[in-house]
Amino acid sequence: MKKIFKNRVVLIAIGLIIVLALVLLIIFNRTKEDIVTRVSKVLGPKYYNINCINNECNYMVAYKGDKKGKTQISVVNPDGKIISKYDVDYSEDDLRMEPVNASTKYVIVALKDKKNYTHGYIVLNSKGKEVLKEEEYTLYPITDKYLYGKKDDYFTIYDYKGNTLYKDVKDIKFYNDNKIITFETNSLVIIDENSNRILDDYEIVEEVKTDNKTDYLVIKDKNGSYFYYDVNNYKIVGDSFNSYIVLSDNKLLISKRINNSTKKYVLDINGKEEKELGVKGNITDKVIEGYTIIDDSIINNDQKGILVVFGNSFGTYELETDTFNKVFDFKGNDKKVEVYNLYDDLKEARLEIGCSKTYCEEKTIIVYNPYDNTVSLKLTGDKDVKKYREYKNGYKVVMYSDGTYALFDDKGETIVSSSNNIVVVDQDELIDDNGGKSNVLLYSSKEKKLLNDDNTLALLDDLSIYNLYRFYNEEYMYIFNNKGKLFKKIPIEESGISIGDKYILHTEKGKVNLYSLLDNSKISFNLDNNESVNNSDGTPIVPNKGLIIVSNNKDNIIKVYNSKKKLVKKIKKSEVISIDYNEESNSSFLIIKKNKKYSLYIIK
Repeated sequence: MKKIFKNRVVLIAIGLIIVLALVLLIIFNRTKEDIVTRVSKVLGPKYYNINCINNECNYMVAYKGDKKGKTQISVVNPDGKIISKYDVDYSEDDLRMEPVNASTKYVIVALKDKKNYTHGYIVLNSKGKEVLKEEEYTLYPITDKYLYGKKDDYFTIYDYKGNTLYKDVKDIKFYNDNKIITFETNSLVIIDENSNRILDDYEIVEEVKTDNKTDYLVIKDKNGSYFYYDVNNYKIVGDSFNSYIVLSDNKLLISKRINNSTKKYVLDINGKEEKELGVKGNITDKVIEGYTIIDDSIINNDQKGILVVFGNSFGTYELETDTFNKVFDFKGNDKKVEVYNLYDDLKEARLEIGCSKTYCEEKTIIVYNPYDNTVSLKLTGDKDVKKYREYKNGYKVVMYSDGTYALFDDKGETIVSSSNNIVVVDQDELIDDNGGKSNVLLYSSKEKKLLNDDNTLALLDDLSIYNLYRFYNEEYMYIFNNKGKLFKKIPIEESGISIGDKYILHTEKGKVNLYSLLDNSKISFNLDNNESVNNSDGTPIVPNKGLIIVSNNKDNIIKVYNSKKKLVKKIKKSEVISIDYNEESNSSFLIIKKNKKYSLYIIK
């Protein structure tokens, strides 16, 4: 009996674990998919105009009253809260006070004449009171507490109360979401978000980010030594180092001089030392006498080979088998190569080695992987390599110094040469030169051919978080994903294509289709003759978060759907004016018109 009872307890426990796992899976998937769940009205139909404050649409501006007389202007944040409002009288004022930017503590207002020329700026606080007027400098926000003015090459920094903190400075730069500011006075000044000077006699040489979040800074002192800088605690972590490389996972590969020898270490993104990499002696002890080692080819103890000079030849040396493979010969007794680091992490590395005509019969460039001890590319001729991209299956794209491109296969043979960039769409990149964003030729390694030509160059769509390439010919628009799959082929005469963060919205023949780029799923439903999914200007609504807004121009009904085809909101007797997405808050502003007045909704 006890055994049966124990078995039942076990079964119940297993059942509860399964249920909990399913619940967590559902929550995870919802979070990952990030669908629209609610639509909230924040401003009722009392306004004669509502619009975004700027291109980023981080705030909205609403106008209430008389267009040519007394008007109240309200500035609204992405949560629907009015952060500031003020009154103007357009019948008396020569200059219009138009909000152009904002933060939670202030609004920047441009003074514009009837021809829309700007004649200065005013800063208003949350109560609509003027705290700063600037006639010469153009004003921009920094954070909630600070803003700056710019005139030619000079800047002035103010606080949100209108006080001048630093005047006529140069070379202003912003880091860590504008919380760290550097600029030049008589010397370099680095301050934090509270205007405290946090570093003296240092300069910031690199900001390392994951997505849009700053992990850390690399700084350098006046002696040329580098340091890891913690942006959260505003302090230097660890000792100085002589050189560094930011690895693909944003860890730091650093080198130090210790007891007259160079040692390499890996720092994690918190600046803590993870491990020491190979010391030169550990590798050089394995090389038999007679070979001259190229020091710059030593990365760490995990590599299979190094670069060496043997006699009059240059080549690779297999450490395990003591095997030398010649790559090229020098033409005389003088032997010199130039080594550049193309890419380096703890699993992948690429070095570019060049031998000029001074030392070789012809100019030679090779790309070498010390971990595999392989030469992935060898080029001869007068051209210099400016950029290099490599894919998992051995395809390489080279940009030469003259601006031309070449695509090579895994045997080093040239497949395509062009004045335009080339992208292999169905292979993951090992090394990315940060190219391939616009005006590119798409090559499919599976089909062994170009998908477009020089007359139908493709553009990487930056509205989506996925790599989607679009190009056109006289008949169709083609959308390819980075796996080389043709996602959609759309006749030119058909309208209604819009790409969002994870979705594509397309209307055809009275039907609206929403394609998920996350799982390639699709939802569809028919539109009647009076329905559309467009803004008032006829442009298709962008389906960020899978949002679908259907408006009926005859019955004046607006329906808001999510990517699950669920009707989230129905608004009667209204028409869609526009919808704008704010990336920072991950929400959309919906402006509608009802009885000639405007309302504002926020979609979360």
